[in-house]
Amino acid sequence: MGKVVECFRKTFLGYYGYWVILTYLSIISGATGIYMAISGHVGWAVLCMMISGICDMFDGPVAKLKKNRTDREKGFGIQIDSLADLISFGVLPVMIGYAIGTPFGVAMGIIIAAAYILTALIRLAYFNVIEAELTSRGECRKFYEGLPVTTVALILPLIYALCSYFNPAALAITYTVFLIVISVAFIARFRIPKLRGRYLIIFVLMGLPIVSFLLWIIIGGL
Repeated sequence: MGKVVECFRKTFLGYYGYWVILTYLSIISGATGIYMAISGHVGWAVLCMMISGICDMFDGPVAKLKKNRTDREKGFGIQIDSLADLISFGVLPVMIGYAIGTPFGVAMGIIIAAAYILTALIRLAYFNVIEAELTSRGECRKFYEGLPVTTVALILPLIYALCSYFNPAALAITYTVFLIVISVAFIARFRIPKLRGRYLIIFVLMGLPIVSFLLWIIIGGL
């Protein structure tokens, strides 16, 4: 395995060690979800978003297992993580919304989609700037400012699952309204404590019932 990684390093740009694999898997899952949404398989697209969320949750701890990462490798990890988040939690949710339907018309749908992606991008870029400042001072992040982009991997699937089961007719408008609310929350000035250790496990366990519920809905609709 080490020889394969070394071959990639010498032949291609970028980094291909185990410490960045989960981020790449998150991107692949996000891209798959976009394709599923375009193809009309909305449930599978939502499931892909949750898979990306799980990958994103653990890519940081996995990366820290490599103790001798260079500054360039660390910088690459931060940048590729944000780019992956933009695909999986910025573009993918909008494509899911498009597949579900635009209850406020095409023009308003475009505005909402653009606003959502823009605010997600602003949130991610701001996170990178603050993270670089903290790293330069040798400090660790204790809280997040604004709603973390990755939280949509739990919020939106929950909305989709509940509406799909209890009131499918309200799905389009409910999902769209949540996109608007989340867009504002991305750039709103409030603080959320950073989850660590066992709290990450609890967060994942909270998502398992949603995954099971989604699979039940998807399989039932086949």
